[in-house]
Amino acid sequence: MATSSDQLAELRQHGSFFARSTLKVTLLGSEWNSSAGGLSTLNRELAIHLSKHPKVEVALLVPEGCCEDKEKIEAWSYGVTIADAPHQPGYDPLDWLSFPPKDLSIDVVIGHGVKLGRQGQVIRNFLQLNNCKWVQVVHTAPEDLGKYKIYGEPTSKGEQKHQVEVDLCKRADLIVSVGPRLTEFYSSYLRGCKKDKDIFSLTPGLFDREFGDLVQSAHGNAFTDPRLKKKPYQLIFVGAPEGKQDDVWERLLQCGVAKEQLIVRTFVRNRGKIKDLLCEADLAIMPSKSEGFGLVALEALSAGLPILVGSRSGFAKALENIPHGHSCIVYSDDPAK
Repeated sequence: MATSSDQLAELRQHGSFFARSTLKVTLLGSEWNSSAGGLSTLNRELAIHLSKHPKVEVALLVPEGCCEDKEKIEAWSYGVTIADAPHQPGYDPLDWLSFPPKDLSIDVVIGHGVKLGRQGQVIRNFLQLNNCKWVQVVHTAPEDLGKYKIYGEPTSKGEQKHQVEVDLCKRADLIVSVGPRLTEFYSSYLRGCKKDKDIFSLTPGLFDREFGDLVQSAHGNAFTDPRLKKKPYQLIFVGAPEGKQDDVWERLLQCGVAKEQLIVRTFVRNRGKIKDLLCEADLAIMPSKSEGFGLVALEALSAGLPILVGSRSGFAKALENIPHGHSCIVYSDDPAK
C-alpha cells in the first residue's frame, strides 16, 4: 500500500494550488472520534497525516458543539485544529459547515460523500476570489450497494444517491476515491465528461498509531492450534442496530448458525472498545457483498489479527497486489465458504 508521503507527492501534481509556501487545508467532518463509523476514522487519519507535512496547516471543520474540549486538545497534539461552524437557525447541523468561521483561512476544502461533500461546493464558490479548491472524497458506489439492501425501493434510491455523488464529482476540482475498486467505478462514471483524469486513488496504509501496540493471543491462531480443534467456534456478530439484536440473532439462526455458537452485539463506537474486541477475537471476517473499501478489515490487520474478506470489496482488491494477499480473500457467495 502506498505511504502517506508517496500519496501526498502524487496529490501535489494534480493542481497548481499546491505551489503555495503554506497550504491551508480544511476537512469537513461531523466529529473527531469514530462514533459514526469508518468515514470519521478515515477523515481523522487523513487530517493527522496531512498535518505531518511541514508546509500544510490542517483544520477539521465540524458543527458547533460536536467536539468536546478534550477532543480538540487531542487533535491539537497531532497538529490539527478543530474549528466550529457556527449555529445557523433553520439549517441542519451538517449544513452549518457551508458557513465556516470568517477567521478560518481555506486554500483547499476536502468533503466526503454527499452528507459531508455538498458543503464543499458552497465554500469553494464563496471563496473563489481566494482561489479556494474543492476536493471530493468518495467512499461508496450507491448503485452497487443498493443491490444488496433490504429497505424499500433500494434500486431507485441507489440510483438517486449515485446521481448526486456523480454530480458532486463533476463539479469538484479533484476527486479522491478510497481504494482501487471505487477508482474503477468512478472512472467509468466520469468518463463521458472527461473528469476521469481528475481522480486520485487513495489506498489507506496500516493504522500503526491506533493499533500497532496491540498484542494478540499467545495461544496462536485458533484455527491451527491442535488443542482447539475439537472446540466449537464462537461467532461474534458486531454491528446490529441498537435494540435490534434479537432480530439479527433470529436472522442468523435461520442461516444455519448454531445457537450455542452465536453472540450478537451492537455497533462498537468507542475506540477503546474496538481495541478490546480485536484482542478478543482470533479471526476477523468481513463478508460484505459490496464494500467500497472496508476499513474494519484494515483495522483488524493493523492489530495483527488474521482476516478473511469478501472479494467484492476495495480492500480485497488492494490485497491482491500484496504477497500472500489472495489467501485472505474469499472468492465465493456461498455462506459455507
